[in-house]
Amino acid sequence: MLPQTFIFAGPSGSGKGTQVALLKEYLAKKTPEIPQFSSYTGDGFRNLINGTTLASHLAKEIQDAGLLQPEFLAISIWADNLIKNVTGKEHLIIDGSPRKPAEAIVLDSAMQFFKRENMQIIEVNVSDAETRRRLLLRARHDDTEEGIGRRLGWYKTEVLPAVEYLKGQSNYRFHSINGEQTPAEVHLAIMKSLEL
Repeated sequence: MLPQTFIFAGPSGSGKGTQVALLKEYLAKKTPEIPQFSSYTGDGFRNLINGTTLASHLAKEIQDAGLLQPEFLAISIWADNLIKNVTGKEHLIIDGSPRKPAEAIVLDSAMQFFKRENMQIIEVNVSDAETRRRLLLRARHDDTEEGIGRRLGWYKTEVLPAVEYLKGQSNYRFHSINGEQTPAEVHLAIMKSLEL
């Protein structure tokens, strides 16, 4: 197996983080000779928000207001991550990007720059009702009815158009996965769709 690129999408609470972990575990066993690199924008934002710069302060204000961070911050976080870490010999797993159409255009240009081929987009689909149920059970500080509604709205108006942009590019293969199954069943559906 050659190094592959996997881009995960799905609303909050879809279980995509669990599926990323399961895919990593599978790849580590199946292709131990190929290293893995995972680019997760959420970790980058958390590191930024905990910093002391003006950008850290402003990003924290945006987070505290429950708003979506601007594209340039997300792009700068994952672009820096890719520039410093990608050798071209690893599996690349992207989780948390793209979150807006403009970000999708830049991500596609990065994939072309790094000469990545046959990118796999895995969208884990979960209904709004199931998303609400899962997030309310999770009971994180921002998992309120209002916060959940806002994130679902962003997913539909920002993330889905970004995913649609990538779907329209010739080098991407799209996999729509039913996320309303057990984690093991979702993993099996992903592996089957990816033909792994």
